[in-house]
Amino acid sequence: MASTQLDFEKFLVTEYFKHGSINKVYSTHHYNLPISFAGYHRVLTKFGVIKSAGPNSHLSESLRILAKLATYKIPLEKAYHQYAPSSIKVSTNTLHRILHYIRLGLTRRQGTALLITQVGKPDAFLTGVETHRPNSALGQRGDLALPMGHSKTGEDPKDAIARVLQQEVFTDLVTNSMFPWEIIPSHPKPVLFINIADIKVAVYHLELLDIFQFSSFKLSQLQYRDLKEISCHPLRPGIEEICQKYLTQGFDLKSPVIPEFISSLNLALAKVKTQ
Repeated sequence: MASTQLDFEKFLVTEYFKHGSINKVYSTHHYNLPISFAGYHRVLTKFGVIKSAGPNSHLSESLRILAKLATYKIPLEKAYHQYAPSSIKVSTNTLHRILHYIRLGLTRRQGTALLITQVGKPDAFLTGVETHRPNSALGQRGDLALPMGHSKTGEDPKDAIARVLQQEVFTDLVTNSMFPWEIIPSHPKPVLFINIADIKVAVYHLELLDIFQFSSFKLSQLQYRDLKEISCHPLRPGIEEICQKYLTQGFDLKSPVIPEFISSLNLALAKVKTQ
């Protein structure tokens, strides 16, 4: 019985990572799961899951449309109706709000991105191919990305880092109660901040000694790639800039000032008409 219960709990954790929220899991299973919402939350807590902080799928949809705006310099409404798939969940009102913040030079949400390298190989970063993307005129399925996701305002940076690692790097290890908490620094400090759309992204560097098995429902083909290889792929906005700046700026973690940058996407969008 204990084994059956454990298998069921692992199933719940796997479904959570696969679908991104408890509500989505219930919806997918037609609300026919033998556990309450409160019980589901307790299972996630038992497995040490740091729960989601925002709709990452919506973020990717927004970035793809905004990238089209920046590339073709066409009005937002035209880009939305011409390039957005019928399944899109991001509204034009949301995109207008994002553009408004970009033009003001402000951010309204927080994000965390991870530059993960191996000891002795500082020039190759762990990257993966996005899996949850519409195959539409917005672009081919599978932009290359760093592990990255939303964060909660004011949360412990260790939780923000753990969330990204759990969702985009070590999903199977979480399910098997083997998540490597020890790789997260006791007092993590960003190497830089970068504004991508309306999100202020804190970028952290992690260096791994061990060879881990990577797994994620959000990123496939997780492996270390150098900047030259990264540049050969279609990329999520901001990824190449983060890697370039890390390699060329020579950041000093002992400095009290954390460098802040504006992504080229934002600089381009600040000049695009919205109507």
